[in-house]
Amino acid sequence: GRLASYNDELAEQVVQQDILQQLVYSLSEQNRYYKKSAAFVLRSVAKHSPQLAQAVVDAGAVDQLVGCLEEFDPGVKEGAAWALGYIARHNGDLAQAVVDNGATHYLVLCVQEPELTLKRIAASTLSDIAKHSPELAQVVVDNGAINHLAPLITSSDAKLKRQVCQCLAQIAKHSVELAELVVEGEIFPKIFSLLKDLDDVVRKNAATCIREVAKHTPELAQLIVNAGGVGALVDYVHETSGNSR
Repeated sequence: GRLASYNDELAEQVVQQDILQQLVYSLSEQNRYYKKSAAFVLRSVAKHSPQLAQAVVDAGAVDQLVGCLEEFDPGVKEGAAWALGYIARHNGDLAQAVVDNGATHYLVLCVQEPELTLKRIAASTLSDIAKHSPELAQVVVDNGAINHLAPLITSSDAKLKRQVCQCLAQIAKHSVELAELVVEGEIFPKIFSLLKDLDDVVRKNAATCIREVAKHTPELAQLIVNAGGVGALVDYVHETSGNSR
């Protein structure tokens, strides 16, 4: 796994040696420690390129990884969700393969689990699915993601808030209808407080989420104004520099 993670040439070797099929075959049978390790290797291969991620898909890994999302052990679920995210993030076809195997439902369930790390990774993977197209974002929404992500804006965990804001932005960016659904998750005015968060990535992702809602129509922009967003955004611009601004 660590060799495959190091560079794409070593990951290619893992593919060419038919190790993937062995890993996938064993995912459904072995104990939880092996499942975690196998998910790590699959993630390490998939991260490098769409071609290597496709090789992981072609080996039948997605179905087995989705099965791991049903495991009792949160570490197994984390490993599987992470690997699915690395597959989905490359392009729409790979994200569709993850969706077609039923991952979205279980990822939304993972967001509801008590473990912070699992929540973060599940939110990140949902974002990796939603970003590609309105259709994929709609699948994420149809599985109840907004209702479970939006309340986490008030979490005390910075890394979780980063992922939640990013995922909501990736949903909202596609269309007026999806942006309105994000608004219905009652993110305003709560999200404005994140523009003053101690974590700079939280601040940036919150600002991006607000932008992705506001850009669609004058009515959505007006909603943000009415909720008190202008003052918060002006303060943010004054207090920020570089890319975030």
